[in-house]
Amino acid sequence: MVRVGFYVRNAFQVSHFRTLFKTTPGALWIGKNSSKLSSFGISPDEPIATSRFFLRRMMERDFDIVVSQAGPPGKGKLEHTKFVMVQYSYAKEPYTFGEWRADADLILAYGPYAQSRFLERAPSISIGNPRWDDWNDAVFRQTAADTFSRYLAPDRKTVLYAPTWGDLSSGPDWLGTVEALAEDYNVLVKAHHNSARERQIAETSKHPNLHFLPDHDLFALMSVSDVVISDLSGAIFDAVLCGCPVVLVAPKGLRARLGKKLDAQSIEVANRAEFGAVVNIKSDLAPAIANAIKNGSTVSEDWTRSLFRTDGSVATHFQEALATLQIVA
Repeated sequence: MVRVGFYVRNAFQVSHFRTLFKTTPGALWIGKNSSKLSSFGISPDEPIATSRFFLRRMMERDFDIVVSQAGPPGKGKLEHTKFVMVQYSYAKEPYTFGEWRADADLILAYGPYAQSRFLERAPSISIGNPRWDDWNDAVFRQTAADTFSRYLAPDRKTVLYAPTWGDLSSGPDWLGTVEALAEDYNVLVKAHHNSARERQIAETSKHPNLHFLPDHDLFALMSVSDVVISDLSGAIFDAVLCGCPVVLVAPKGLRARLGKKLDAQSIEVANRAEFGAVVNIKSDLAPAIANAIKNGSTVSEDWTRSLFRTDGSVATHFQEALATLQIVA
């Protein structure tokens, strides 16, 4: 049996890989220690492999394939183990498609657009977004509905705000305006995991229809929402994949914030209007929300197909991609 490990460094990566992990025979979660893996949502009965100081050495010794969102620990490519990177976002193209991707033996892309960019760095195969399998799972959707029912007044539409973190976050400029929507809507705020850790997004209103849910899964939250507000976050693209209408806001002085992680050619900047309604004035947000809920997603089918492969099971495509790797016994 080919020995496959999933190297994870936060809870987001675990949820992103969960379906792939479950369909991989003999797979193990890889991390520095069991307490960290537990904090990421990995249960005590799941198989793990840990090493605090010799993680890279363990990967080389104990695994044929290591799957990760990030690069390998240490510097440079692994010598004796195939390292497979899986796309986790379309946001911030200079980083997402950056030179660090060259440390992969294979990069698994969401769709044709990303695959063409990854091929500049390493071999790449398009498999789709792993969360697509969750989105199409009736049990997943029903569990989400049951989980969030206590937050949602049934006579109101639901707005989900999912900003990015750091200097590119719209939170400092737009959070108050988003919170005010709770007068007319159920408002759910899903902070980026780094924003939550750094306390960048803080609740300023105690309105009964406003709920801050940083620890809940974005796809589960989208399944109970009627519209998604975002800025320069990968949540834009997740919403497009799932057919959720998007309203886009941005931090003040966006052009001045462009740099190593985000440039003017990144599609969330250059093709911004392709993804939904772009709002620059705070008084325009509420009308844009009403229109988005009324009219639904405006993203073209051609644009969606270029971003995402959606035929069949992503977990199946994943296994087929791993099978292309030449594993030396």
